[in-house]
Amino acid sequence: MPLRAKPSTILTAPPLSVSLLNIVRSTLLGLSITVLLSGCGGSDGSDGSDDSASSTPSLPSDPNPPTTPDNPEVDTDWQPAGGNATISADVSRPFLQIMPNLPSSALGGVSPGRELFITQWTPANEGRALFDGVGPLFNANACTQCHSAEGRKPVYAADGVLSDAILFRLGDQQGLAHPYYGEQMQHQSIDLSIATEGSVRYAMTAAHGETPAGVQFSFTPTDPNQPLGNMAISGRISPQLVGMGLLDLIPEASIIAAADPDDSNKDGISGRVHWVEEGRQQHIGRFGWKAINASLRTQNANAMSQDMGLTTSVFMDPNCTVNQPICWTAANGGSPEVSDSSLDAVSDFMTALAVPERRTGDLATFNKGASLFAQVGCAGCHTPKQKTGDSNRFPLLSQQTIYPYTDLLLHDMGAGLDDGVKEKNAESYEWRTPPLWGIGIVARDPEARFLHDGRANSLTEAILWHGGEAEAVKTRFKQLSATQKQTLLTFLNGI
Repeated sequence: MPLRAKPSTILTAPPLSVSLLNIVRSTLLGLSITVLLSGCGGSDGSDGSDDSASSTPSLPSDPNPPTTPDNPEVDTDWQPAGGNATISADVSRPFLQIMPNLPSSALGGVSPGRELFITQWTPANEGRALFDGVGPLFNANACTQCHSAEGRKPVYAADGVLSDAILFRLGDQQGLAHPYYGEQMQHQSIDLSIATEGSVRYAMTAAHGETPAGVQFSFTPTDPNQPLGNMAISGRISPQLVGMGLLDLIPEASIIAAADPDDSNKDGISGRVHWVEEGRQQHIGRFGWKAINASLRTQNANAMSQDMGLTTSVFMDPNCTVNQPICWTAANGGSPEVSDSSLDAVSDFMTALAVPERRTGDLATFNKGASLFAQVGCAGCHTPKQKTGDSNRFPLLSQQTIYPYTDLLLHDMGAGLDDGVKEKNAESYEWRTPPLWGIGIVARDPEARFLHDGRANSLTEAILWHGGEAEAVKTRFKQLSATQKQTLLTFLNGI
């Protein structure tokens, strides 16, 4: 069975209009819709640090301060956050709008893709030929079950109960999947004749020194004869998904140029490309928490496979292992259950999603925060600016300057964030730099969680979990005064 990695699942949207004309009109007016994939961050106030700390980087007093070794040059000539895909930030539905000025010729895929995206899929042979085939094992029957129009759905409920907005990857540090459960645990099945794989509960761990509180997961198998054994279980929350089509268009050459696997510039950061096989060729992984999918189309197919149990031409086998024979004999909704035209339509829909414009507030303070972001070293991985290549399908997205705050590279994040699960060539301690655009909108929700398993409940906590290549960055952040920290957080909440 081919190796499949974690997809991020999907989100909420208003009911689809019956009339295509109404869809076109609504879309061109800024139709609210939904998104799919990854980030870390949050917001809180100051932590009470002493403003007089003499060892901290000095706060620039000018919005465009001079360049010094301790004050790297920062480009504050802000262009739209998502280029032509930028929309004004609607805080009620920030991530679910179609990019403006989309020509009607492009709606042929976008509108059907939206319908496929928001529909509730059913098991095979229930009279909905276009929307059947979910399961036999699955985590969600709709993309919208895991992702919210407002950003992220709550993850941690009371008494150790988890929502559907978190998935669980299984494996070990050698990259082996569980022989019975495979690479991802599915907690639902289409009927009682097929047993679910199990359930997971959580418990919060206590803070230890400067290490914030964390989270531990406990797995209960449906079949007590199938324990996890020596395999690790790793939670993966469903992030807000924004600008996915733009990330798909960043040229591979740009990603390669930013890599420094041997830390030749001696800055302590050694991001590396995650090369993955796609279409029998090697490509750069750029989607998923560990960058295991090289294209948006494959990311979507992977989500359909692992989260919903839907086969595509990319992943033709059901999400069952060879040790789950009943799963293989269940009725299917076709071969594949999602046609290439439907998969392409979903990818068109995802590509057309807009990027909310940054919320700068007081521009001078925002620019000071941008300078601190660079001084502390955050920009060493969270690269502020990228440029897209050419797109024949969506010419509006060609050659766009965008601000996703990611280098799309893998980085060693240290023992604290080592989840014990290697995926493809990404080690258990390595994570793709998550894009930060729109993270401040997410952070306004008091239930928002951050990092891959949602252990952090604020931006500050997320930063304090950073280690490995980011250890020095974390140290510099901790040395900032309370005022400087608040300025940096204000910036992050506005990008």
